[in-house]
Amino acid sequence: MHFFYSRTDSDAAGFELLREFPFINDFGFEEYKDIRQKPLQMHYNEGIELCYVTKGRYEWIVGEQKYLLLPGNGFVTCPWEKHGSPREALDLGEIFWMVIKPETFTENGQFYLGNWSRFSDCENQVVGNVLSQNPKHIIQKAQLFKQLFIQLQQELETKEFGYYQRVCNLVEEFLINTVRIIQNRDSLWIENRKWFSNFDAMLKSKLAKKWTLQEMACMNKVGITTLTQLVKEHTGYTPANYLIYIRLEKAKQLLTDPVRTLTSIALDCGFYSSQHFSSTFSKWEGVTPSVFRMKNLSKQL
Repeated sequence: MHFFYSRTDSDAAGFELLREFPFINDFGFEEYKDIRQKPLQMHYNEGIELCYVTKGRYEWIVGEQKYLLLPGNGFVTCPWEKHGSPREALDLGEIFWMVIKPETFTENGQFYLGNWSRFSDCENQVVGNVLSQNPKHIIQKAQLFKQLFIQLQQELETKEFGYYQRVCNLVEEFLINTVRIIQNRDSLWIENRKWFSNFDAMLKSKLAKKWTLQEMACMNKVGITTLTQLVKEHTGYTPANYLIYIRLEKAKQLLTDPVRTLTSIALDCGFYSSQHFSSTFSKWEGVTPSVFRMKNLSKQL
């Protein structure tokens, strides 16, 4: 199955279908299952592009930032954002897309959807601010988009009584849900950041403690799986490796004190012995603690 309706491409099969909807530039669905992939160069749109992946995986790029879209992911870009496939070809899979054209939308967040919309001035302002300040273009858990795309296709093709108003409502629903998902995601990020700050402070205050994953999770009121996800999200390390990282960072500070022995530094930073400290330090830093100390002390002279 595939379809493509467009007000901007006179060769599109559904050119006439969108004539009465100046706020929809393009709308389509494509199933890419041929190994001869469809070319897709980097490009701009005249409006807000919303995509939704139902099958496959799509590599995408906005500016210099690369993304990987998986089934259930949505994706949103603004008119001034150049985007497309880094390989300039669409991957195999299934994807819906639509370009919504507001009457006004600028990089500083000025936004007005149009006279057809029921959005208040305040709601227009929120949409503009949220979308223009959205650095993370992937919309996680966007399964609702699939149903909205299907409903929009049905309304456009059947044109039953009230279809114009239903199309208007559905376009507004797309924007409402997009903004809500982004707002909730950002709120969750702030909450998770606060959690991580507390976690980080706890570990640093008790570096000498022989931590287990169970203790880390229990003291931070999460399960081990959630603990691992949150720590990797903020640091790129597993909890165990992050603990090693902060122990070594503290050790490097203490090594600048020529009076401290390697054994005292090792024990204060949570290592079992000076040998354990030395082997771990060498593995992570590429030099032994003694060599690291000598190099840093020589710089101070």
